[in-house]
Amino acid sequence: MSRTGQAAREAVPPEAVLTPAAVASRLGVAVATLRSWDRRHGLGPSSREPGRHRRYTVGDLRRLERVVHLVRQGVPVASTTATVSAGATLPIASPAQVPDRVASRRRRSLRGAAEKLDPDAFRRIVVGFLDRHGTVDTWQKLLVPFLQELGERCAEPGGPVEVEHLATDGIIAALHAVPPGQTGSASVLLACAPDEQHSLPLEVLRHALAERGRGTISLGARVPPRSLLTTVTIRKPPATVVWAHSAELARQVPTGELTGTRLFVAGPGWDAVPLPDGTRQLRTLAEAVEALA
Repeated sequence: MSRTGQAAREAVPPEAVLTPAAVASRLGVAVATLRSWDRRHGLGPSSREPGRHRRYTVGDLRRLERVVHLVRQGVPVASTTATVSAGATLPIASPAQVPDRVASRRRRSLRGAAEKLDPDAFRRIVVGFLDRHGTVDTWQKLLVPFLQELGERCAEPGGPVEVEHLATDGIIAALHAVPPGQTGSASVLLACAPDEQHSLPLEVLRHALAERGRGTISLGARVPPRSLLTTVTIRKPPATVVWAHSAELARQVPTGELTGTRLFVAGPGWDAVPLPDGTRQLRTLAEAVEALA
């Protein structure tokens, strides 16, 4: 157990009852996240009295501590519910725990739907994987290998560009079809470099952070430097992520002027670009979620 969890265990007397705000504070999540877990997954107070405010027992707190620990290790909330409620322990999830044969079979199905230009079938496959395995595993085990293969084919003369467009639209539609629940206040700003049109990785990151209850502000593709600076100045986000797939695009980002926020950069475009002190490059979705959530 983390030191935060140990402190909570030691500080709460066994007979105590806690408000949602107190539980959220001890767990380091938003009250809105607790409400979402209660509504969608049955992870609310173990007892309720009509006409009274919700109150959590110490047992409820301990159960939610286990949920938070597992979620921060990459386990989708839906996957923790039955086992944690029964008092058992779940294994730590990682991309490798999605069997290779399952991911490979789903990729073949995804390829078939894309080549048939069947957006509904494509979306259903992605939605099913998202619902079962969560955003991080869906991206790393299913979508990244599929998109890499598709990108190589599209780079060839006469490559299936229409399939690439269908796939991008299908992934975004699937993300919208699987709402991750309510999030707390917007605390992470997501933006593409100027002239960067590939915003899909940030859409996926936004969904993965929302699964953890972390709110975001998304500026989308092709964000002018002045717009990015203005948003940081006005909203003062604790963290900002800027995506660039090429060094040419990354160099257009005014990294040295982005003060008052913790700056993270993502995408292969940053590999050869000098970064200001304190700036961190995020190389995988799992690493980004761990750093930001």
